[in-house]
Amino acid sequence: MALIGLAVIATVFAGIYLYFRLTIPRRLKRPESSEPSDDFVRIRGRMENMAAPTLVAAPAVVPDFSKLGGHPELPNGLDWPEGPEGPLAFLAQFDLQLARASGGPEWLPGLGAIYVFHDERWGMNDQVRIVHSTNEPDAPRTPPARLKPELRYLERRVEMIRLTSTPSLDWLNEDVRTIDVSESELDELANLPSADLGSGPTHKLGGYPDEIQEEQMALSCEHAVRGLEYRFGKPVSPEIEAASEEWRLLAQIDSDSKLKMNWGDGGMFYVFIREADARTGDFSRTVTLSQTH
Repeated sequence: MALIGLAVIATVFAGIYLYFRLTIPRRLKRPESSEPSDDFVRIRGRMENMAAPTLVAAPAVVPDFSKLGGHPELPNGLDWPEGPEGPLAFLAQFDLQLARASGGPEWLPGLGAIYVFHDERWGMNDQVRIVHSTNEPDAPRTPPARLKPELRYLERRVEMIRLTSTPSLDWLNEDVRTIDVSESELDELANLPSADLGSGPTHKLGGYPDEIQEEQMALSCEHAVRGLEYRFGKPVSPEIEAASEEWRLLAQIDSDSKLKMNWGDGGMFYVFIREADARTGDFSRTVTLSQTH
């Protein structure tokens, strides 16, 4: 009986293997060559042409207004934001005037500050809320007593370091199974977006997202606001594809053990906004995407 059982299991696994072997396209390895492939040149060109400034929130040498965690310095008269489950947790605050002066995205307003809050509804498109104010910040605000202790994060004052952000293969919607590049060329293309970021948590304003999982995030945002479901690699209409080009990464907040921030299993929050909304200072229609390991 034991031998029969093993034979059945082996047959099942063989069937599964054949199914995936025959139905899922494989990327054939292109031989290494001294001359770059056409696809490598084309994709590398797209990455370089679409490169955009990003501001990485690094530990401040001289502490200023911008920070992660701690207590928000909300203007007097601005209420602590509430969500469906009570008071929101404070994540970060950024000085937009300094962001502009530091060479940040030109589509961000040049005045005021944004305050970043979130709730615990993992995966919801409105999980992170952005509050924008041009009023003078006040003293650090103590969180409401109802806010859970685990949603009160440690503080780090940050300065904004300008780097160049390069779109990933996912953002460009390039299918690694079909592009004709060598393994070393594929590695170079995959590693280019994070080449200048170094190790450790990456919190930033603007630029392109550092995806953990496969996802074309601009398409995800456009589907979300239309109440539609999107799966990576699924064909989309020309209308949705064109509309998705308006989405910009506003903020990326990484897991950060030193601040007691952890999203899923070492994941990230990605907050997106349409460029037209950002230019008018309307932060009420952002879309939050979240990924984890």
